[in-house]
Amino acid sequence: MKFSPVYTLFLALLLSSAGNHISAQTPLDEAVRRADISPAWPGCEPKLTECTKSRMADFIAANLQMPTDAKAQGAGGVVMVEFVIEKNGTVGEVHPIHDPGLGLGAEATRVISLMKTKKIKWTPAEEEGKKVAFRYTVPVSFNLNTPESDKPKAAPAVQDVSGQIFDAAEVMPRYAGCEQAVKDSFDCTFMKVVSHIKSTLKYPEEALKNKVQGQVLAEFVVDTNGAIINPSIKKGIGSGCDEEALRVLTLMPAWIPGTQDGKPVKVRMKLPILFQLPKE
Repeated sequence: MKFSPVYTLFLALLLSSAGNHISAQTPLDEAVRRADISPAWPGCEPKLTECTKSRMADFIAANLQMPTDAKAQGAGGVVMVEFVIEKNGTVGEVHPIHDPGLGLGAEATRVISLMKTKKIKWTPAEEEGKKVAFRYTVPVSFNLNTPESDKPKAAPAVQDVSGQIFDAAEVMPRYAGCEQAVKDSFDCTFMKVVSHIKSTLKYPEEALKNKVQGQVLAEFVVDTNGAIINPSIKKGIGSGCDEEALRVLTLMPAWIPGTQDGKPVKVRMKLPILFQLPKE
């Protein structure tokens, strides 16, 4: 079959348009966490953040359903969900970053994704006078002991942060030296943590002797002053590797603390540390 030049050009434009439509959604890691003007729920002023939190809490409460598995086991909890508010105000990628399981994460994701289905259009964030894709974090609370009509709203739960340890905060903790890297704090922190481990880690003699290698999963809390507290091993491999991983953690300098609603908070962090035998 022979295509005319006009038809070929039209087909090329059509395919190009389709491709742009498919790739229009901003990946989570490319959206900003902070902006000069924060995104706002429809009808709320950007400066009145409590309005946005309250409206979103109402939306979540009105649509949230307790998953069957969680209800059967009498399990509740909080799911932290991240989603992108695109430059045009529509909701893009949605992803749970803390999921207690039993279907809670899937249900929280479904509810946040309903904003797409219902075509809820936010007032987009702005940075230096330009609209930007924003990475928004929201807690979705499942409480079995509270009637559906009296479910607590997300905003009040976030406001009282004294003593609470977050698994995810609006601004996550950053490694020392990443003060100016708010927008790319993950990359800066990752590189500095890797550098610290490389320069500090010593392969235990017992592990070398027994040819033990693998990944140790460590956990620690960055407190409101940036100090590393409560270091522990969630999954170890023994032969001195677990103890060495803890030693490496305790040698880290103070971090820049995470914040929630502009206030420093304690944030729980997980860190995999790989022990790999040197090649002969």
